[in-house]
Amino acid sequence: MEDKKKVALLIVNHLKTQLSNGSFTDESLESMEVAVQCIESAYNLNPTESDSVDVKLEKLVKDYYKVKEHKENIKAEISQAHKDEAENYKKYGNDFMKVQDNDKAIDAYTISIKLNPFNPIYYCNRAAAFNAIGKYNNAIEDCQKAIELDPTYCKAYCRLGLAFSYLKDYHKAVSCYKKACELDPNNQGYQRNYQLTLNNLQTNSGASSQSPNDPPIMATPNLMETAARIMTDNPEVSSVINNILGDVTNSGSEGLDRLMQVGQTIVTRLQTANPNLLDGLRMQFQNAQNEGQPPPHNGYHDDEPQP
Repeated sequence: MEDKKKVALLIVNHLKTQLSNGSFTDESLESMEVAVQCIESAYNLNPTESDSVDVKLEKLVKDYYKVKEHKENIKAEISQAHKDEAENYKKYGNDFMKVQDNDKAIDAYTISIKLNPFNPIYYCNRAAAFNAIGKYNNAIEDCQKAIELDPTYCKAYCRLGLAFSYLKDYHKAVSCYKKACELDPNNQGYQRNYQLTLNNLQTNSGASSQSPNDPPIMATPNLMETAARIMTDNPEVSSVINNILGDVTNSGSEGLDRLMQVGQTIVTRLQTANPNLLDGLRMQFQNAQNEGQPPPHNGYHDDEPQP
């Protein structure tokens, strides 16, 4: 059962309990009855389905505030010395990331988290190191923890989107990048990641059989091989180019002049057919030019660990 329906059942169960205790006016009871009917209708609930709920909403709310108060008490007990030491280990982690010693970076960030588990930056930075060594599920857990601590932490949403992108879960990645763009609309890196993921969502919907551990398509430094692979994986590209080449072939002696216009025509037609696709292709070609080095994020942008 999906989470939203579970919440709806809890609310309906709570309202029905209130209806039966006789402590409300007739007008209030009528309003509550209408509320129950509306919720049951909106979530397609059977009228008797909420009767089987064995956990009361009041208890969940009380437990939540007890846990919240406990966390706040623990947070208040963290000494300034521990906070300062945690910051030092974060700096060590950042330095290790700069030299791509990701395992040591993870160890350093982990110490920061143990010293001060309420700083979302430590989790988000460690997620960057996890992404760098291919431990994407660990990165997802860290990003989610960072977002739990700070729901407005746009960098955590972007890094979470990166982990989902590596796992080829483009639906979740799009949602993460969209949230990051909403929180930081002027960040060009987030915008590029969002557009690239939209493109991947469109062009890779039939490629789910590929393992997340397979090497990225653009790992090859050979641009001709890259172009061939892009045409194979993107039927829109192949169709546009074939149509243009057909025009060149049929133009006789003017073919050379026509050919000179092919590049611009390809760009124009691709932009018209699918703007997201063109942005994705441009980034893929740029990544393929890194001779002998697979692009670290397969075209995706990731910020440096936060200082």
